[in-house]
Amino acid sequence: MNKLTSLLLGATLILASALPANAADYVLSLNLAIAPMHNRWTTAIKPWADEITKRSEGRIVIEPYFAQALSKQAEVVESVRTGVADIGEATFTGGGLGRYPFHEQILNLVRPSLCAVEADDLVRSLHESFPKEAMQDVEGTRLLFVEGHTMGMLIGTRDKAVKSLEDLKGMKIGVSGGGIRVERARALGATVVGVTMPDMYMALEKGVIDGAVVDCEVLVSRKLGDIIKNVTLVNMGGSVFYCVMNQDTYDSMPEDLQKIIDDVSREYAPKLFKDFWNDMQYNSLALWQKEQGGKLHMLSDADYAKADALVEPTYNDWLEFSKDKGLPADAILARFRELEARDMTPWAKSRAAEYVTK
Repeated sequence: MNKLTSLLLGATLILASALPANAADYVLSLNLAIAPMHNRWTTAIKPWADEITKRSEGRIVIEPYFAQALSKQAEVVESVRTGVADIGEATFTGGGLGRYPFHEQILNLVRPSLCAVEADDLVRSLHESFPKEAMQDVEGTRLLFVEGHTMGMLIGTRDKAVKSLEDLKGMKIGVSGGGIRVERARALGATVVGVTMPDMYMALEKGVIDGAVVDCEVLVSRKLGDIIKNVTLVNMGGSVFYCVMNQDTYDSMPEDLQKIIDDVSREYAPKLFKDFWNDMQYNSLALWQKEQGGKLHMLSDADYAKADALVEPTYNDWLEFSKDKGLPADAILARFRELEARDMTPWAKSRAAEYVTK
C-alpha cells in the first residue's frame, strides 16, 4: 500500500466515523423568516421538529434555513408549494394585504374589550367550519398546524398613560401593516402613523410617534419597553401563524412516517404552541414591568363598551374586502362571534388583569 492510498483510506475512515450510525431517511428543509435566536424557534418550532426526529427514531431530520434564506417571508407558502422548501413556517400577516385573505385579518375582528385566551382554538374551529375557504390560502401544500396570538396587540405609549379613551385622542400611534387594524386605531381616536416593526424603536426614540400597537413580547425582544412605559389593555387584533409541508414530499414518505408528522403536528404542536404563546406574552409582560419600569392599565367598563361600538364600522370594511375575495364573509363573521364568546374573555376577568398597575 503506497503513501497516497494510505492517506486516502485514513481520510475515508475518519469521515465514516464522523457520520451518524443511522443516517436519516429524510432530511427536510424548513423555511423560516426568523433568526436562529428567535424565541419562536428555540421554544416552540425546534421542540416540534425534535419531537418528529425522536418519534421517527432519527429517520426524519428537519433542517432549518433561517432569516429568509430560502425565500422572503411573504413567499414562504409559495416556496413550499413549488418545492424550494419541504416545510415552511411564518405568519399570514407577513404576506401583504390580500395574499392570504382568510387568515391575514381574522384576529383583527376581535372586540377591543376582550383578551384572546384561546386564539389558536378559535382559528382551528373556523377551519372546521370553512375548510375550503381556509385552505385556499395554502393551496397546493399540506397544512400541518396553525398558531394563534395569545392576548392580542395592545396600545403602548411613551410617557402619557392611556387610562381612558379620551386620553388616546390625537396621540400619534405607530401601526405596522395595513387593513382594519389601522382603521380600528383611528376609530378609537388615535392619529395613525404607518411604521414597520423594525423601524418602530427609532420612531419612538425620536418622538415621531407617541406610542405603538404592540404585543408584550416585542417590549422585551425588540427592546421597545425601553421607551414604551405604559401599555393599555385594548385588543387591537392579532396574528395567525402557519406551518405547511410540500405535498409531494409528504406523499413520498411511508405511511408510518406520515403518521408521525401528522400526530406531532395535530396533537403535540397545539399544546406546545399554546404554552409558548402564553409563557412568552405573560413572562415578557412581567419582565417589562420588573426590569423596564412598565405600567399596565385597564379601561373602565363604560370605555370598553364605547370602544367596541366605535370600531364596529371597521368590520364593514373587512366584510367588503373579504367578499371581493370571494369569501362568505357574513357567515365567517357570524361564526367568529360565536367562537369569540367561547375563546375570549373580558379584560377584567383575564389573566392579564393580575398585572394591572395598582
